[in-house]
Amino acid sequence: MSRIFQGFLIFIILVPVIFFLFSCSEEPFDLSSDVRLEFSRDSILFDTVFTTIGSTTQWLVVHNQHNRRILIDRIRLGGGAASVFRFNADGRSGPEVRNLEIAPNDSIFLFVEVTIDPTPQNLPFIVSDSLEFTVNSRKQYVNLTAWGQNAHFIHPNVFDPELNIRYHLISESTTWTDSLPYVIFGLAVVDRGVTLSIRQGTQIHMHNNSSLIFLGEASLRVEGTLESPVVFQGDRHEKFFKNLPGQWGRIWLSATSKDHDINFAIIKNGTVGLQVDSIGSTIEPTLRIRNTVIKNKSLIGLLARGSNVVAENLVVANCGQHLLLLALGGTYEFRHSTFANYFNLPGGTARRTSSVVFNNYYLAANGSLQYRPFHRILFSNSIIFGNLAEEIHADLRPGTTLPILFDHSLLRSSNALFRPSFVNVKLNLSPQFHNVTQLDFRLRANSPAIGAGNPATGIAVPFDLLGRERTLPPDMGAYQFHPIEEN
Repeated sequence: MSRIFQGFLIFIILVPVIFFLFSCSEEPFDLSSDVRLEFSRDSILFDTVFTTIGSTTQWLVVHNQHNRRILIDRIRLGGGAASVFRFNADGRSGPEVRNLEIAPNDSIFLFVEVTIDPTPQNLPFIVSDSLEFTVNSRKQYVNLTAWGQNAHFIHPNVFDPELNIRYHLISESTTWTDSLPYVIFGLAVVDRGVTLSIRQGTQIHMHNNSSLIFLGEASLRVEGTLESPVVFQGDRHEKFFKNLPGQWGRIWLSATSKDHDINFAIIKNGTVGLQVDSIGSTIEPTLRIRNTVIKNKSLIGLLARGSNVVAENLVVANCGQHLLLLALGGTYEFRHSTFANYFNLPGGTARRTSSVVFNNYYLAANGSLQYRPFHRILFSNSIIFGNLAEEIHADLRPGTTLPILFDHSLLRSSNALFRPSFVNVKLNLSPQFHNVTQLDFRLRANSPAIGAGNPATGIAVPFDLLGRERTLPPDMGAYQFHPIEEN
């Protein structure tokens, strides 16, 4: 082999190797003073966040739209370690991160959270900071803003070694007012014989999995008004949580608790709205509930077991299983109430369980069937409707009957069991609700429920949920039709 050919062969081999080595070396950083980062947004806003409760995570995309690498010399919070905000940039946590590279025409994600410390202020206030980005001695900023609010925080103060649980015990009669919101963490338990009164306009916010429980002989008095209802809800204010079911547990009126009275309340976005347990007496109602809305529950709106409930101007809507589950018998009266269920499960899965269910038995531990009779059930001038073909179901011990009366009501049902209980019932006619998507169950002008109610019930409940006087004959449901609804 000639020396010329050997040299040529070596050249052919070495050139690709040299090219590969040079191509694998990283391009130098762009050190121009004109380099600018691009951001997916120039500010990050957190809706109302309670003091000491973390927000959801907001995100920001930081883009390098240049053809060379960029070195971010520093990302820092303007408030430093004292800031109420926290961030994580490309897996590295603040309050300051240095020497972060972004490849040509690439980007990184930055995540931000906020926790606000308590202040003496009553009304919402604003806290703000900024993220400062330094590249080649040039600074750029992204503004951070959060609304914050102080509150009464109800934390566990008792440990029960037998049950191995912690809870907050309200051991003496107490009144909550609207001076500050209340935020409940875990279980808040009202002790035996104690009354919890809640004044108009009070906002109660329940943390994840929190519940309010009333022991035997304890009482709940909710004293809302039309203009200032009492509201039970979750403790997250971001838009994503506005109508999200399952954010907290339930209000549990346990066995032998008594004399509960709820007027002008909104109970929303939990797992079960109200659970009312057995009483052993049918003389006085365990619960009187008026002018109240229960909505957006992942399971059940009103669960009553062997109890005694009287309801007027009650709306129960949008629940994953049942709006109303009356189990283990009892006595129940619903006048001018609206039960409307158009709930869709996550992922668009259709609900398969009827909105209103009656049950009068259970299986004991030994396998025997235990019967618990209903004494009386009344639906007068009420609406039961939803997106299922059958919205009323009875789960009864064989051979038993249901002492029920549907009086001047609009129902969605094809169950022949209930036909003997109908008095002037409108069956399977759309109630023509104003907007079911927005859970607005006022009536449109063409609703068959208009003027179809029992006058005697209208006289007994002369004003609707919005405080408007009922005409005679009255409309069915909790809302009296008013022409302004058509505007």
